[in-house]
Amino acid sequence: MKFGVPKEIKNGEFRVALTPSGAAKLVKRGHHVCVAYGAGVGSGYSNRDYADAGASMVEAAQAWDVDVVLKVKEPLPQEYGWLRPQLGLFTFLHLASAPELAKVLLEKQVRSIAYETVTLQNGSLPLLQPMSQVAGRVAMLFAAHLLQKHAMGDGLGKGKLFGGISGMDQAKVVIIGGGNVGRHGAEVAVGLGAKVFIFDQKQACLTSLEHHFQGRVQTQLYAPESLQQLLPACDVLLGAALISGEHAPVLLSRAMLAAMPEDSVFMDVAIDQGGMSETSRVTSFAEPTYKEEGVIHCCLPNLPAAVAQSSTQALTFATFPYIEKIAALGLEQATHEDAALTLGINTWDGELRHEGVKKALAKFK
Repeated sequence: MKFGVPKEIKNGEFRVALTPSGAAKLVKRGHHVCVAYGAGVGSGYSNRDYADAGASMVEAAQAWDVDVVLKVKEPLPQEYGWLRPQLGLFTFLHLASAPELAKVLLEKQVRSIAYETVTLQNGSLPLLQPMSQVAGRVAMLFAAHLLQKHAMGDGLGKGKLFGGISGMDQAKVVIIGGGNVGRHGAEVAVGLGAKVFIFDQKQACLTSLEHHFQGRVQTQLYAPESLQQLLPACDVLLGAALISGEHAPVLLSRAMLAAMPEDSVFMDVAIDQGGMSETSRVTSFAEPTYKEEGVIHCCLPNLPAAVAQSSTQALTFATFPYIEKIAALGLEQATHEDAALTLGINTWDGELRHEGVKKALAKFK
């Protein structure tokens, strides 16, 4: 089987979908791996590293002239011309917030499997999980920076430390969603000395968080009224709610954001699925923030790219067993035999297959 590894071209994206060691394993088993020049540089892997592993170093177009393309982020319009019928595509897609991309994948009859919808029998998301964990941690580090006085330039910003110093008010961090993003964001916030509140709709999730944090965070079942009581004193708000495949739940109104103090920070990690607030819009590493209703918004859809080397290691550790299965069986047979991969299918030969994605995209019609 022939695999392609393009160089990611999304703004600020430095991750790569396959490491040299992964390429070496595929080549050893008789497969052909085509890696675009420079694909791994942002994660610390040189062209020579891939060549020494047995991969072929190729120009951008050739990385798409394969059986299965391995990527990190969704194809961008500059890459649409390389899509074709029955091309396998294994990557993050987030089609719930990308109707135009969904249309292209369907028209081109691409066989796409989205990392974020590969689902195990217990409902967990093994390929989304590591990046959610990274995103939660990085989001809180970004928030800590954005609270600094000079973070926005010209002395703007709150000028507040999370905590940890006697005689100083702790920053108050509110997290909506107690899954992987929320839990790992809370780990960082607690470690930096903040007072942390976590909302979730599932009592089992809150019980797990209470057991894990042993009183270091306050948990509460989500209710708009309870959240609204905390917002006037909130320094950092982390949006971390998820419904697999679907648009993120829009739980924050413009009025709720306006109730937050001036120069407080809203990190919308759910922006890759459309965002959690009426005030959310996608930002990039070139322009990561904007201010609305007095609140600093950071809505980066690829936060883990900020720590590309670590993220690539974590992502490929999770994805490679599935890549091996695809290599051994072929894409079609692998999706027949592996239920998690079956649930990961988003588009297949012109058909939209994932129910959550269908539901989300129906809103755009």
